[in-house]
Amino acid sequence: MNKIILFITALSLALPVSAKQKYSCDDPIPYCKNMESCEQAKFYLNQCGESRLDRDGDGVPCENICKK
Repeated sequence: MNKIILFITALSLALPVSAKQKYSCDDPIPYCKNMESCEQAKFYLNQCGESRLDRDGDGVPCENICKK
């Protein structure tokens, strides 16, 4: 049992940062001018359904950051 716990712990520490959840729908959702990246804006639009980030409805959030 201890070996399994040790293995799982080691595996979780070995995961790259990109594989870990950076954003959460439970976090306060920033306005476009406060987004850190296009990746962040896409997350909030696609995963959280925050449609205010896509004003023209073309599927591209925060066009000041996510250029077409």
